[in-house]
Amino acid sequence: MHDIDTTYNKKVLIVDDEPHIVRVLKMKLENAGYDVLTAVNGIDGLEKFVRQNPAVVITDINMPHVDGQELYKMMDTHKRNDPYFVFVITSSLDSAIQSWAQEMSNIQFVEKPFSPRNMLNLINEYFSKLNETHTAR
Repeated sequence: MHDIDTTYNKKVLIVDDEPHIVRVLKMKLENAGYDVLTAVNGIDGLEKFVRQNPAVVITDINMPHVDGQELYKMMDTHKRNDPYFVFVITSSLDSAIQSWAQEMSNIQFVEKPFSPRNMLNLINEYFSKLNETHTAR
């Protein structure tokens, strides 16, 4: 288990319409000390993003109603002072999505199938970099 520095809020929002993915990720992240919020679609996810101010969002790219790309665009319209990072889970990266992602500085794609342990490591790395940047100031 990793110790988590408390410099930043440790809220992680998981937005996915597949309950088993949400359940496994939630358990893994909570066991590591993260405060985990969940949403079953992009609309619910946006509402929780605005209200709860998570530092990390994990979203599936393919969801009904509002997909991960549209969710990201809607989140980006809600300017806030706290940094946040988005991990987008996808089974395939078509060229349109790849070119869109290259324009974003706070997004990383994770291909399915993915390991919950790998996702935890990516989130821990993100917070480590945030803390290094904060301490270097």
